[in-house]
Amino acid sequence: MMETRYYEGCGREGPIRCIFLGEFHPVAGPKIACQFPEDYISKEVFDSISAFIIPKPQIQRCTMTINALGHKIVGYPIRIDSSRYERNAYLFNLCFVCDSWSKTVQYEPVVKKLGEHLTIMEEETRFVSSGATRLPTLLAHLLHDLNTHRKSTLVEGDTVMHLKVVEVRADPAPVHDHDVPVLVASVGTPRPGAPGRRPGAGRAVPARASPARRAQEQHLDSDVPVDVDINDDWDLTTRQILPHITGYNHVSKIAADTNVEKTLVKSCIQNLVYYGVVTLIPVIKFTNMYRATPNLSRLFSDKELQKSCLAFITKGSESKEKPTISDVLEMLCALQQGTTLRAVCERHAAGARAAFDVRRLVLYAQLHGLIKCLKRFPVYIRTPCRSAGFGRGEALGMGIRRLFTGRHCADEICCLARIDLPTLDQIIEDDPNVAVIWR
Repeated sequence: MMETRYYEGCGREGPIRCIFLGEFHPVAGPKIACQFPEDYISKEVFDSISAFIIPKPQIQRCTMTINALGHKIVGYPIRIDSSRYERNAYLFNLCFVCDSWSKTVQYEPVVKKLGEHLTIMEEETRFVSSGATRLPTLLAHLLHDLNTHRKSTLVEGDTVMHLKVVEVRADPAPVHDHDVPVLVASVGTPRPGAPGRRPGAGRAVPARASPARRAQEQHLDSDVPVDVDINDDWDLTTRQILPHITGYNHVSKIAADTNVEKTLVKSCIQNLVYYGVVTLIPVIKFTNMYRATPNLSRLFSDKELQKSCLAFITKGSESKEKPTISDVLEMLCALQQGTTLRAVCERHAAGARAAFDVRRLVLYAQLHGLIKCLKRFPVYIRTPCRSAGFGRGEALGMGIRRLFTGRHCADEICCLARIDLPTLDQIIEDDPNVAVIWR
Protein backbone atom coordinates (compact mmCIF):
# COMPACT_ATOMS: atom_id res chain seq x y z
CA MET A 1 0.00 0.00 0.00
CA MET A 2 2.78 2.39 0.96
CA GLU A 3 4.73 1.67 -2.22
CA THR A 4 1.77 2.72 -4.39
CA ARG A 5 1.45 6.05 -2.58
CA TYR A 6 5.10 7.06 -2.29
CA TYR A 7 8.05 6.62 -4.60
CA GLU A 8 11.77 7.33 -4.74
CA GLY A 9 12.28 11.07 -5.24
CA CYS A 10 8.83 12.09 -3.94
CA GLY A 11 10.58 14.24 -1.33
CA ARG A 12 8.75 12.82 1.69
CA GLU A 13 10.52 11.97 4.93
CA GLY A 14 9.94 8.61 6.54
CA PRO A 15 10.92 7.24 9.97
CA ILE A 16 14.10 5.33 10.70
CA ARG A 17 13.03 1.69 10.57
CA CYS A 18 16.21 0.12 11.90
CA ILE A 19 19.75 0.92 13.06
CA PHE A 20 22.44 -1.71 12.70
CA LEU A 21 26.19 -2.03 13.13
CA GLY A 22 27.95 -3.86 10.34
CA GLU A 23 31.56 -4.98 10.80
CA PHE A 24 34.23 -7.09 9.13
CA HIS A 25 34.91 -10.11 11.34
CA PRO A 26 38.44 -11.58 10.94
CA VAL A 27 36.97 -15.08 10.45
CA ALA A 28 33.34 -14.71 9.39
CA GLY A 29 33.87 -11.68 7.15
CA PRO A 30 31.18 -8.97 6.80
CA LYS A 31 28.32 -9.44 9.26
CA ILE A 32 25.77 -7.57 11.36
CA ALA A 33 27.21 -7.27 14.87
CA CYS A 34 24.09 -5.65 16.34
CA GLN A 35 20.78 -4.25 15.15
CA PHE A 36 17.53 -2.86 16.52
CA PRO A 37 14.88 -4.08 15.97
CA GLU A 38 16.39 -7.55 15.81
CA ASP A 39 16.28 -9.43 12.49
CA TYR A 40 14.87 -6.42 10.62
CA ILE A 41 17.66 -6.83 8.06
CA SER A 42 17.90 -10.52 7.26
CA LYS A 43 21.20 -12.31 6.68
CA GLU A 44 20.27 -12.85 3.01
CA VAL A 45 19.66 -9.13 2.44
CA PHE A 46 22.86 -8.16 4.24
CA ASP A 47 24.94 -10.66 2.30
CA SER A 48 23.60 -9.20 -0.95
CA ILE A 49 24.75 -5.66 -0.09
CA SER A 50 27.70 -6.37 2.26
CA ALA A 51 30.19 -5.21 -0.38
CA PHE A 52 28.66 -1.71 -0.06
CA ILE A 53 28.30 -1.76 3.73
CA ILE A 54 31.98 -2.70 4.20
CA PRO A 55 33.43 -1.13 1.04
CA LYS A 56 36.91 -0.78 -0.43
CA PRO A 57 39.36 1.67 1.21
CA GLN A 58 38.76 4.28 -1.52
CA ILE A 59 35.35 5.23 -0.14
CA GLN A 60 36.04 4.89 3.59
CA ARG A 61 34.86 7.87 5.67
CA CYS A 62 32.40 8.95 2.97
CA THR A 63 28.66 9.22 3.48
CA MET A 64 26.97 6.56 1.34
CA THR A 65 23.35 5.72 0.51
CA ILE A 66 22.21 2.34 -0.79
CA ASN A 67 18.71 1.83 -2.18
CA ALA A 68 18.17 -1.87 -2.78
CA LEU A 69 15.83 -4.74 -1.93
CA GLY A 70 13.13 -2.46 -0.53
CA HIS A 71 15.43 -0.62 1.88
CA LYS A 72 17.31 2.68 1.76
CA ILE A 73 20.43 2.46 3.92
CA VAL A 74 22.55 5.44 4.98
CA GLY A 75 26.02 4.72 6.36
CA TYR A 76 29.47 6.09 7.02
CA PRO A 77 32.10 3.28 6.72
CA ILE A 78 35.11 3.52 9.04
CA ARG A 79 38.50 1.80 8.91
CA ILE A 80 40.83 1.92 11.93
CA ASP A 81 44.38 0.72 11.30
CA SER A 82 46.09 -0.73 14.38
CA SER A 83 48.33 -3.67 15.20
CA ARG A 84 46.06 -4.70 18.07
CA TYR A 85 43.54 -6.17 15.60
CA GLU A 86 44.01 -9.60 14.05
CA ARG A 87 44.19 -8.22 10.51
CA ASN A 88 45.84 -4.96 11.63
CA ALA A 89 42.60 -3.12 10.85
CA TYR A 90 39.03 -2.93 12.05
CA LEU A 91 36.22 -2.02 9.65
CA PHE A 92 32.70 -1.11 10.77
CA ASN A 93 29.69 0.91 9.60
CA LEU A 94 26.76 2.16 11.69
CA CYS A 95 23.79 2.41 9.33
CA PHE A 96 20.27 3.84 9.38
CA VAL A 97 17.60 1.89 7.46
CA CYS A 98 14.58 3.72 6.01
CA ASP A 99 11.83 2.94 3.51
CA SER A 100 12.97 2.84 -0.10
CA TRP A 101 10.90 5.97 -0.97
CA SER A 102 12.04 8.06 1.99
CA LYS A 103 14.20 11.17 1.77
CA THR A 104 17.32 10.47 3.85
CA VAL A 105 19.65 13.42 3.21
CA GLN A 106 18.72 14.89 6.62
CA TYR A 107 20.19 11.81 8.36
CA GLU A 108 23.60 11.99 6.68
CA PRO A 109 25.19 14.48 9.15
CA VAL A 110 23.89 12.40 12.07
CA VAL A 111 25.32 9.16 10.68
CA LYS A 112 28.66 10.84 10.02
CA LYS A 113 28.84 12.32 13.53
CA LEU A 114 27.94 8.94 15.04
CA GLY A 115 30.64 7.23 13.01
CA GLU A 116 33.31 9.69 14.09
CA HIS A 117 32.16 9.48 17.70
CA LEU A 118 32.29 5.65 17.72
CA THR A 119 35.75 5.82 16.16
CA ILE A 120 37.03 7.83 19.11
CA MET A 121 35.38 5.46 21.60
CA GLU A 122 36.84 2.44 19.77
CA GLU A 123 40.35 3.90 19.80
CA GLU A 124 40.11 4.68 23.51
CA THR A 125 38.18 1.74 24.96
CA ARG A 126 37.46 -0.69 22.06
CA PHE A 127 33.77 0.01 22.71
CA VAL A 128 32.63 -1.25 19.29
CA SER A 129 34.87 -4.26 18.55
CA SER A 130 34.61 -5.72 22.04
CA GLY A 131 30.86 -6.30 21.56
CA ALA A 132 29.82 -4.01 24.40
CA THR A 133 26.56 -5.04 26.05
CA ARG A 134 25.51 -1.39 26.07
CA LEU A 135 25.42 -1.20 22.29
CA PRO A 136 21.90 -2.70 21.73
CA THR A 137 20.45 -0.36 24.37
CA LEU A 138 22.21 2.57 22.76
CA LEU A 139 20.75 1.73 19.33
CA ALA A 140 17.23 1.33 20.76
CA HIS A 141 17.50 4.67 22.60
CA LEU A 142 18.83 6.36 19.46
CA LEU A 143 16.06 5.00 17.21
CA HIS A 144 13.28 6.06 19.59
CA ASP A 145 14.61 9.58 20.23
CA LEU A 146 15.39 10.44 16.60
CA ASN A 147 11.98 9.25 15.40
CA THR A 148 10.06 10.89 18.23
CA HIS A 149 11.97 14.09 19.02
CA ARG A 150 14.40 14.38 16.07
CA LYS A 151 17.19 14.71 18.61
CA SER A 152 19.05 12.46 21.01
CA THR A 153 21.67 12.64 23.75
CA LEU A 154 23.98 9.66 24.17
CA VAL A 155 25.92 9.23 27.41
CA GLU A 156 28.66 6.59 27.71
CA GLY A 157 30.89 7.01 30.75
CA ASP A 158 32.31 10.53 30.66
CA THR A 159 31.42 10.95 27.00
CA VAL A 160 28.29 12.88 26.04
CA MET A 161 27.14 13.34 22.44
CA HIS A 162 24.22 15.46 21.23
CA LEU A 163 22.58 14.56 17.93
CA LYS A 164 19.90 16.45 16.02
CA VAL A 165 18.14 15.86 12.72
CA VAL A 166 18.16 19.22 10.96
CA GLU A 167 15.88 19.82 8.01
CA VAL A 168 17.77 20.27 4.75
CA ARG A 169 15.95 22.92 2.77
CA ALA A 170 16.22 23.84 -0.87
CA ASP A 171 18.39 26.83 -1.71
CA PRO A 172 16.33 30.05 -1.72
CA ALA A 173 15.68 31.85 -4.97
CA PRO A 174 18.15 34.61 -5.96
CA VAL A 175 17.52 37.99 -4.33
CA HIS A 176 16.95 40.85 -6.79
CA ASP A 177 17.54 44.58 -6.47
CA HIS A 178 13.81 45.33 -6.33
CA ASP A 179 12.89 42.71 -3.71
CA VAL A 180 11.69 43.99 -0.33
CA PRO A 181 12.80 41.92 2.69
CA VAL A 182 10.40 41.64 5.65
CA LEU A 183 11.23 40.26 9.08
CA VAL A 184 8.83 37.35 9.55
CA ALA A 185 8.64 37.88 13.33
CA SER A 186 7.46 41.47 12.86
CA VAL A 187 4.27 40.26 11.16
CA GLY A 188 3.72 37.11 13.19
CA THR A 189 3.72 34.61 10.32
CA PRO A 190 5.06 31.06 10.79
CA ARG A 191 8.25 30.34 8.90
CA PRO A 192 7.77 28.75 5.46
CA GLY A 193 7.43 24.99 5.79
CA ALA A 194 7.50 25.07 9.58
CA PRO A 195 6.01 21.89 11.04
CA GLY A 196 3.30 21.92 13.67
CA ARG A 197 4.07 21.61 17.33
CA ARG A 198 5.28 18.28 18.61
CA PRO A 199 5.39 16.91 22.12
CA GLY A 200 8.14 18.58 24.08
CA ALA A 201 8.17 21.68 21.89
CA GLY A 202 9.09 25.04 23.25
CA ARG A 203 12.19 24.09 25.21
CA ALA A 204 14.56 26.97 25.69
CA VAL A 205 17.60 27.45 23.49
CA PRO A 206 20.83 28.57 25.22
CA ALA A 207 21.10 32.33 25.36
CA ARG A 208 24.55 32.34 23.75
CA ALA A 209 23.53 30.11 20.87
CA SER A 210 24.14 31.58 17.43
CA PRO A 211 21.17 33.14 15.59
CA ALA A 212 21.35 30.48 12.88
CA ARG A 213 21.24 27.71 15.49
CA ARG A 214 18.30 29.38 17.26
CA ALA A 215 16.45 29.58 13.94
CA GLN A 216 17.05 25.87 13.35
CA GLU A 217 16.06 24.93 16.91
CA GLN A 218 12.83 26.92 16.79
CA HIS A 219 12.04 25.76 13.28
CA LEU A 220 12.08 22.17 14.44
CA ASP A 221 10.46 22.64 17.82
CA SER A 222 7.69 25.18 17.33
CA ASP A 223 5.70 27.20 14.86
CA VAL A 224 6.47 30.51 16.58
CA PRO A 225 8.35 33.05 14.42
CA VAL A 226 12.04 33.69 15.08
CA ASP A 227 12.53 36.70 17.33
CA VAL A 228 15.27 38.93 15.96
CA ASP A 229 17.63 40.75 18.29
CA ILE A 230 19.83 43.25 16.47
CA ASN A 231 22.40 43.06 19.27
CA ASP A 232 22.70 39.29 18.93
CA ASP A 233 25.72 37.43 17.57
CA TRP A 234 24.99 38.22 13.93
CA ASP A 235 27.83 38.84 11.52
CA LEU A 236 28.79 42.48 10.91
CA THR A 237 26.93 42.84 7.61
CA THR A 238 23.70 41.43 9.04
CA ARG A 239 23.85 43.71 12.08
CA GLN A 240 24.37 46.65 9.76
CA ILE A 241 21.38 45.98 7.50
CA LEU A 242 18.84 44.60 10.01
CA PRO A 243 17.65 48.08 11.19
CA HIS A 244 16.86 48.93 7.55
CA ILE A 245 14.69 45.86 6.94
CA THR A 246 11.38 47.63 7.58
CA GLY A 247 9.15 45.92 5.02
CA TYR A 248 9.23 48.97 2.74
CA ASN A 249 12.91 49.32 1.68
CA HIS A 250 14.04 47.34 -1.35
CA VAL A 251 17.50 45.78 -1.61
CA SER A 252 19.03 48.63 -3.64
CA LYS A 253 17.86 51.22 -1.11
CA ILE A 254 19.16 49.15 1.81
CA ALA A 255 22.57 48.88 0.11
CA ALA A 256 22.65 52.64 -0.54
CA ASP A 257 21.49 53.61 2.97
CA THR A 258 23.97 51.31 4.72
CA ASN A 259 26.85 51.94 2.29
CA VAL A 260 27.30 48.18 1.93
CA GLU A 261 28.13 46.53 -1.39
CA LYS A 262 24.94 45.32 -3.04
CA THR A 263 26.21 41.77 -3.60
CA LEU A 264 26.92 41.44 0.13
CA VAL A 265 23.45 42.69 1.00
CA LYS A 266 21.90 40.16 -1.37
CA SER A 267 23.95 37.29 0.06
CA CYS A 268 23.08 38.31 3.59
CA ILE A 269 19.34 38.55 2.87
CA GLN A 270 19.40 35.24 1.00
CA ASN A 271 20.92 33.62 4.10
CA LEU A 272 18.16 35.12 6.27
CA VAL A 273 15.54 33.83 3.82
CA TYR A 274 17.05 30.33 4.05
CA TYR A 275 16.67 30.28 7.83
CA GLY A 276 13.12 31.65 7.68
CA VAL A 277 14.01 34.91 9.43
CA VAL A 278 13.11 37.04 6.39
CA THR A 279 10.72 36.70 3.45
CA LEU A 280 10.54 38.75 0.26
CA ILE A 281 7.65 40.76 -1.19
CA PRO A 282 7.26 43.29 -4.06
CA VAL A 283 7.68 47.02 -3.41
CA ILE A 284 4.49 48.47 -1.89
CA LYS A 285 3.25 51.39 -4.02
CA PHE A 286 -0.14 53.05 -4.28
CA THR A 287 0.06 52.65 -8.08
CA ASN A 288 0.19 48.86 -7.66
CA MET A 289 -2.72 46.57 -8.39
CA TYR A 290 -3.58 43.73 -6.04
CA ARG A 291 -6.14 40.98 -6.15
CA ALA A 292 -7.64 38.82 -3.45
CA THR A 293 -6.68 35.14 -3.27
CA PRO A 294 -8.83 32.20 -2.13
CA ASN A 295 -6.99 32.38 1.21
CA LEU A 296 -8.87 35.58 2.00
CA SER A 297 -11.78 33.41 3.15
CA ARG A 298 -9.67 32.48 6.18
CA LEU A 299 -10.02 36.03 7.46
CA PHE A 300 -13.81 35.59 7.67
CA SER A 301 -13.67 32.64 10.06
CA ASP A 302 -10.22 32.59 11.76
CA LYS A 303 -10.59 34.65 14.95
CA GLU A 304 -6.88 34.50 15.76
CA LEU A 305 -6.00 35.80 12.29
CA GLN A 306 -8.52 38.62 12.68
CA LYS A 307 -7.08 39.61 16.05
CA SER A 308 -3.52 39.48 14.73
CA CYS A 309 -4.43 41.56 11.66
CA LEU A 310 -6.18 44.32 13.63
CA ALA A 311 -3.32 44.51 16.12
CA PHE A 312 -0.75 44.82 13.34
CA ILE A 313 -2.46 47.51 11.26
CA THR A 314 -3.20 49.70 14.33
CA LYS A 315 0.28 49.35 15.87
CA GLY A 316 1.59 52.82 16.72
CA SER A 317 -1.73 54.48 15.93
CA GLU A 318 -2.94 57.14 18.37
CA SER A 319 -6.51 57.16 17.04
CA LYS A 320 -9.16 56.35 19.63
CA GLU A 321 -11.45 54.76 17.05
CA LYS A 322 -10.25 51.33 16.07
CA PRO A 323 -11.09 49.67 12.74
CA THR A 324 -13.24 46.57 12.69
CA ILE A 325 -12.63 43.40 10.73
CA SER A 326 -15.48 44.52 8.45
CA ASP A 327 -13.46 47.61 7.46
CA VAL A 328 -10.46 45.42 6.67
CA LEU A 329 -12.46 42.91 4.66
CA GLU A 330 -14.22 45.67 2.73
CA MET A 331 -10.90 47.09 1.58
CA LEU A 332 -9.26 43.76 0.78
CA CYS A 333 -12.27 42.55 -1.20
CA ALA A 334 -12.20 45.77 -3.24
CA LEU A 335 -8.70 44.99 -4.53
CA GLN A 336 -8.93 43.68 -8.08
CA GLN A 337 -7.21 43.84 -11.43
CA GLY A 338 -7.81 47.20 -13.10
CA THR A 339 -8.07 49.12 -9.83
CA THR A 340 -5.00 50.65 -8.20
CA LEU A 341 -4.42 50.68 -4.47
CA ARG A 342 -4.76 54.48 -4.51
CA ALA A 343 -8.25 54.27 -6.05
CA VAL A 344 -9.35 51.75 -3.43
CA CYS A 345 -7.97 53.94 -0.62
CA GLU A 346 -9.76 57.03 -1.92
CA ARG A 347 -13.01 55.11 -2.17
CA HIS A 348 -12.59 53.62 1.32
CA ALA A 349 -11.58 56.93 2.95
CA ALA A 350 -14.94 58.51 2.09
CA GLY A 351 -16.97 56.15 4.28
CA ALA A 352 -14.38 54.81 6.73
CA ARG A 353 -15.27 55.00 10.41
CA ALA A 354 -11.69 54.60 11.61
CA ALA A 355 -8.34 55.23 9.95
CA PHE A 356 -5.53 52.67 9.84
CA ASP A 357 -2.19 52.24 8.08
CA VAL A 358 -3.02 50.89 4.62
CA ARG A 359 0.58 49.96 3.89
CA ARG A 360 0.71 47.79 7.00
CA LEU A 361 -2.51 46.09 5.91
CA VAL A 362 -1.08 45.36 2.44
CA LEU A 363 2.12 44.07 4.03
CA TYR A 364 0.22 41.81 6.41
CA ALA A 365 -2.14 40.52 3.74
CA GLN A 366 0.69 39.67 1.33
CA LEU A 367 2.69 37.74 3.91
CA HIS A 368 -0.34 35.71 4.90
CA GLY A 369 -1.25 35.03 1.28
CA LEU A 370 -4.54 36.91 1.45
CA ILE A 371 -3.76 39.10 -1.56
CA LYS A 372 -1.32 38.98 -4.45
CA CYS A 373 0.50 41.85 -6.13
CA LEU A 374 0.03 42.05 -9.90
CA LYS A 375 3.26 43.05 -11.61
CA ARG A 376 3.67 44.98 -14.86
CA PHE A 377 5.89 43.50 -17.56
CA PRO A 378 6.52 45.88 -20.51
CA VAL A 379 6.98 44.17 -23.88
CA TYR A 380 8.45 45.90 -26.93
CA ILE A 381 6.48 44.65 -29.93
CA ARG A 382 9.19 45.61 -32.43
CA THR A 383 12.90 44.84 -32.12
CA PRO A 384 14.45 47.83 -30.30
CA CYS A 385 17.56 49.52 -31.67
CA ARG A 386 20.76 48.59 -29.88
CA SER A 387 22.10 51.02 -27.31
CA ALA A 388 25.42 51.04 -25.49
CA GLY A 389 23.75 51.57 -22.13
CA PHE A 390 21.40 53.77 -20.14
CA GLY A 391 22.06 57.39 -21.04
CA ARG A 392 19.77 60.41 -20.91
CA GLY A 393 16.93 61.66 -23.07
CA GLU A 394 16.46 59.64 -26.26
CA ALA A 395 19.44 57.39 -25.43
CA LEU A 396 17.85 56.58 -22.07
CA GLY A 397 14.62 55.49 -23.74
CA MET A 398 16.43 53.31 -26.26
CA GLY A 399 18.57 51.70 -23.56
CA ILE A 400 15.58 50.88 -21.37
CA ARG A 401 13.62 49.41 -24.28
CA ARG A 402 16.18 46.57 -24.39
CA LEU A 403 14.64 45.43 -21.09
CA PHE A 404 11.10 45.37 -22.49
CA THR A 405 11.20 41.62 -23.14
CA GLY A 406 8.37 40.51 -20.85
CA ARG A 407 10.88 39.00 -18.40
CA HIS A 408 11.57 42.13 -16.35
CA CYS A 409 8.87 43.75 -14.23
CA ALA A 410 8.58 47.53 -13.87
CA ASP A 411 10.21 47.55 -10.42
CA GLU A 412 13.21 45.61 -11.70
CA ILE A 413 13.63 47.90 -14.71
CA CYS A 414 13.58 50.98 -12.44
CA CYS A 415 16.32 49.50 -10.26
CA LEU A 416 18.47 48.41 -13.21
CA ALA A 417 18.15 51.71 -15.07
CA ARG A 418 18.18 53.83 -11.88
CA ILE A 419 15.09 55.79 -12.78
CA ASP A 420 11.86 56.48 -10.93
CA LEU A 421 8.53 54.94 -11.81
CA PRO A 422 6.94 58.12 -13.33
CA THR A 423 9.85 58.32 -15.80
CA LEU A 424 9.35 54.70 -16.81
CA ASP A 425 5.59 55.25 -17.11
CA GLN A 426 6.22 58.21 -19.43
CA ILE A 427 8.53 56.15 -21.67
CA ILE A 428 5.91 53.39 -21.91
CA GLU A 429 3.11 55.90 -22.54
CA ASP A 430 5.00 57.75 -25.32
CA ASP A 431 5.86 54.61 -27.29
CA PRO A 432 2.94 52.95 -29.12
CA ASN A 433 5.12 49.87 -29.74
CA VAL A 434 5.19 48.95 -26.04
CA ALA A 435 2.52 46.72 -24.56
CA VAL A 436 2.07 45.95 -20.88
CA ILE A 437 1.32 42.51 -19.46
CA TRP A 438 -0.11 42.25 -15.95
CA ARG A 439 0.52 39.03 -14.08
